[in-house]
Parts: sequence; structure tokens; C-alpha cells
Amino acid sequence: MIQQVKHDGERIYERSRASRKGQACCFIALPSAELLVFRGTGSDGRHKERRRQVVKRRGASLGLLMLLAVWLGLNALFLGLNARKALERAREEVSSSGLALHRVVSQRVAQHDALLTSLVALALVADPPPQDAILQVSQRFMRFYPRVAGIDLVALTETAGTVALHPVISIASPPADHRSLAAALYALTPGEPRSFLDPPMPTHYLVGKKASAANPALAVIIEIDAALLVEPSERPAWAHATLALDGQTLVQWPAEQEAAALSFLPTPRFTRAIDSTSQPLTLTLVRPLSLAEILDPKLSLGFAILSLLALLVLHYAWRQRLAARQSAETARLAEQRTRLLEHETRLAHAARVNALGELASGIAHELTQPLTALLSQSQAARRLARPGSDPALLEQALEANVREARRAGEMLKRMRDYISNRETSPVLTPVARIVDDVAGLVKADLDRRGIALVLENAAPDACILADPIEMEQVLHNLIRNAADSLDGTGLEKSITVRISALPASAATVEGHVEIRVSDSGPGIPETALPRLFEPFFTTKPDGLGLGLSLCATLLERCGGNISAANAPAGGAVFTLTLPEAGAARQAAQ
Repeated sequence: MIQQVKHDGERIYERSRASRKGQACCFIALPSAELLVFRGTGSDGRHKERRRQVVKRRGASLGLLMLLAVWLGLNALFLGLNARKALERAREEVSSSGLALHRVVSQRVAQHDALLTSLVALALVADPPPQDAILQVSQRFMRFYPRVAGIDLVALTETAGTVALHPVISIASPPADHRSLAAALYALTPGEPRSFLDPPMPTHYLVGKKASAANPALAVIIEIDAALLVEPSERPAWAHATLALDGQTLVQWPAEQEAAALSFLPTPRFTRAIDSTSQPLTLTLVRPLSLAEILDPKLSLGFAILSLLALLVLHYAWRQRLAARQSAETARLAEQRTRLLEHETRLAHAARVNALGELASGIAHELTQPLTALLSQSQAARRLARPGSDPALLEQALEANVREARRAGEMLKRMRDYISNRETSPVLTPVARIVDDVAGLVKADLDRRGIALVLENAAPDACILADPIEMEQVLHNLIRNAADSLDGTGLEKSITVRISALPASAATVEGHVEIRVSDSGPGIPETALPRLFEPFFTTKPDGLGLGLSLCATLLERCGGNISAANAPAGGAVFTLTLPEAGAARQAAQ
């Protein structure tokens, strides 16, 4: 029960009688200086009511699921019966069409046998064979039956186990060379035809027949174009047809009306050997069935709509029955959503604070390199400013300071571009120039720490397409890490930077440039090698763990990569591999 009461100063006057024993009251202040009093039953009553609501909701959900199951079952049964009938009709159609096409091909193959018999009979009429009569019969047959691509009368001579084939009459364009069939033809029984594959023409096959058992013996060879055995109008538009000889496919006719086959249904197929012993052809017809052919869209849609309407009517009645209960549930869900939104707001704020901290760490790490160089060059300039010093050296130190200040500005600009999602602009840059610039930056610091820097350039003309500031940052970071690892060691302190070219391989069109940074220090612990390029992983007591991770990211931008290992003789070796920009790319730039 809800009652409104007025708030007048410090006193509250309730409009109704005192609440009964066992009831709970809750006062909520309203902006209009009024209060809402929520009265409800005790805790036991609330729990019972909640259980009743849960049971009713479950019953309603179960009823809806049962209605859905009935609707889906009816539709599945209806679709299954329709699909079965459609599949049976398709099989009957494939079988009838295949039989008709099989009959046509068998008749045409029989014509080839009749032609062979006629030509062999003409060849045996006289000695030598009447070439004019054979030519007339062959040309007339080829004119009426274009599938006969050539007719040859050949003489077979066997000498010391070797059979030679000599053309007597050849009607083909261009003339065919059947010398490879000489032994097989000579071994035939006279009057027994046999078919052969024609390797130069994949869609053709040959049928040969030996005229007599004499030596030399005459034989007739006809060349058949299997693609013309079936006319386009004789093939069903829906069928994939195949004609094979001795298991090898001669010709395939794709369906004119392509349909996406359903993998879960058996595809109607007709396969039968042609009725000929001399030409053992096999005819295959396949009909891929689409979903529209299996299921009648209009009939299926009509049944689904009618059954769905019935379900919606039942569902609407069920919804009306539970309308009152749903309003209470909606209020509860709204309160939960409010709490969830507040929680998400606090999480978002914490995420922004965390991201700001990571960004500050990145900026601090980025600016450490140019600031360190500025400090070193400024100290050197202060010493050179004393009387008696070389002004040229002082000018070099000041120029280095200007260069480092610009470099720091470029880093901040890149950080701003990263935040605003702007892309960097790579330029064609010689690798040697990048290494020399970095060597000039670190020379004073390395000399002060007693570390020798050795530069080896085995590829002086190598160029890469990258941001030179980013590449300088990578090399500067690696050299600085190497110098830090050499501090406090009693070994000979040296850092070597070597440039070499990797030729193009089968997997890459262009070559690659390899830059190795090695030192004579103690090396990298084996346990740290797998995690060396992970963000925030470091082996230094005062490190942030961002340097090597940033190096890997900058190299990936320009298609390169970085790896780390320990040299057999001692010390760490970092290898940078970058795609080389060739002369054509350089000319285009």
C-alpha cells in the first residue's frame, strides 16, 4: 500500500492509521516536499510471494517452449515430407533423362563400328586398296557426322619383332601421327575393333580395326571428338554430364542452370556404360539440388505463417495473463540496471585513470633518450665554454643539443598523432645514415663510460622505407641497453653494430636488411629471453619494461621484426630484420 504524507517543517503527519503489526514502512522524500510511504508484508510474506512469482514465470516459460516445440515439429515434419517427394521426383527425372541420353550415345557409337566395318571391307576389295572409293566414303561420313575428326588407312609391317606404321590415306587436319599405336594395332585380331586414348587431344579418342592377318596388314583408324557425341539441345539444362573412356574423363558438360548443391542431401546420379564392346564409354549425369528445388518456398512459407499466427495468438493470451507480474519485474530490473550503470561508470573512470598512467609512463620512457643526450651534450658544452677550448667543438655540442631537442619534439608529435589515430609517414632512408646519426648521438656518452663503438657496414647502399626518427629510437635504445649491461663489468667493453644485406628468397620478392647490435657483456639470462619483448617486463632494477616492447612495435609498423639471443662467445645479440626498398622504389620516391 502506498500513501502520500506531507512534510511540514520537522513534523510528518500521516494521513492514515498506524500501520499494523508485522508490516514494514519506508519513507522516500519527493522533490515536492512530500513523502511516499511503502507498506508491505513482513519478510515471510515477501518470500512466499516471490516464490509464487518464480513458479508462475517458470510455468509460463514452459508453456511457451512447448508451443514453440510443437510449431517447430510441425514445420519440420511438413518440410521433411516435401523434401522427400522432391528428391524422389528429381531421381526419376535424372534416371529418365540419363536413359534417353544413353540410348542416343549408344546409337552414335554403333555408327562408328559400322563405318569401320565398311572401310575395312573397301580396303580388302582390291590390292592395292581403292583409295578413291575410301576417300569418298570417308569424306561423306565426316560431312554428315562432324564428331568424326579424322580417318586414316595405315599399313602395318612387322620386322624382327618391330612393327612399323605407314600412312596410306589420311583425312585429318592436321594429319595425325599414330606411330605409337603400331604395336597395339598389329596385335589385334582381324575384324576386332578397339578404342585408344588420344593424348594430344584430351577430348578425342581413337577406334582402330585391323583388316587382315597378313604382313604387311592394313588397319583403319577413326578419330572421334567425344564432345560432339551429345548435342547441346539433348542435354538437360540442370545436369552435369560426363563421358569417360576406360576410367579417364574425356569431356565434361557443366549444367546451364547452376544450383548450389546441398551437402547433407544425396545428389541424384545416373551412371551407365555405353552398349559397345569396342568403345567402352561411361555416361554420368549428376543433378545438384538447391534448397528452392527441395522445398517449395511458397508452400513452406504459407504453412509457417499460418502456424506462426496460431502461436502468436496463444502467446498474446499468455502475455496478457502475466502483464501485472511483468510490471513488478520491470521495476526490479530497472533498479538493477541503475546499479549496474553506476558500477560501469566507476569501472570506466578507473580504466581512464589506468590508461592515463600508462600514457604518462610511455611519454616518460620516450623522452628519456633525448633528455639524456641533451644532458650529456650540455655538460660537454659547459666544459668547452671555458677559456682555451676549441670553439668548433662547442658548436658541435650545441648543434647536437638542437638536434636532440628537435628529436624530442618529433617524439611528442608522434605521441600526439598516436592519440589522435594519425598514421606516420615512412620515407626512403639509407640504413647507414641512421646508424651514423645514432653513433654521433651516443659517442660522447660511450667515450665517458669507456665503451668502444664498432661500426661494420657490409651493405653501404641499403635503404629502407620507414620513419627515420623511429629507427633511430630503436637503435638508440638497443645501444643504451648494451652500454648499461657493460657497466660494472671487468671485461673489455665494446658494442658492435653491423649492417648486412639478405638476398631475396623464394618466399620474398625483395631482399632484406639485417642490423645486428652485439656487446661483450654478460648476456641475457635464459629465463628472461622468452619474455624479453613483453610490455612492463624488465631485468633492470629501475627500468619500466617499455623499451624493447616499443622497439618491437616500431619495427612491426614498417614490416620488420626483432629477435634476441646470446652469442656463443658471450654477450647479447639483437637482430633487426627490415625489408629493403629496391632501386625501383627509390626512383619512384
